[in-house]
Amino acid sequence: MITKPIIRKANFNDADALSRIGVSTFTDTFGHLYASADLQAFLRAHHGPEYYASLLGDAACKVWVAEDQAGALVGYCSCGPCDLPAPQMPENAGELKRLYIEKSQQGSGLGRRFMDIALNHLEAEFDHLYVGVWSENSRAQQLYRSYCFEKIAEYIFMVGAHRDDEWIMKRKAPLQR
Repeated sequence: MITKPIIRKANFNDADALSRIGVSTFTDTFGHLYASADLQAFLRAHHGPEYYASLLGDAACKVWVAEDQAGALVGYCSCGPCDLPAPQMPENAGELKRLYIEKSQQGSGLGRRFMDIALNHLEAEFDHLYVGVWSENSRAQQLYRSYCFEKIAEYIFMVGAHRDDEWIMKRKAPLQR
């Protein structure tokens, strides 16, 4: 019998593992889009252990990790105040910032488990919920749509000199309080 990964709140000891997952997942999914120098600089700045240590020290952000039977982290999810460039951003807006799952766990239902946990937190803390997603990541868009997120805007996300077309999606369903 295969046991589902256990989801728990992340702690400072997880920074290196979060970095490993962030680097491998981002590279596996998007690495082919970028020049090597741009990719490496982005990974150092946005997926290095220092980035995750800072994230874990930010009281406004929450991070959960999935741990397999052997104790290895196989995914994570983070959320907090929204910093997307959404038009007419309302006050008290929250954002699902990252949902990264290793290839071995993709399609296992772990993404939905993370979504349920993150949305429960976001709905308790914020009045408006957002997520940013690459315009060509149809799998993630499908997941977000299943949670009542709809595309409301587009923006450019820079990775070095490379311009990514990104979507901003907003949750349209009434929040349960």
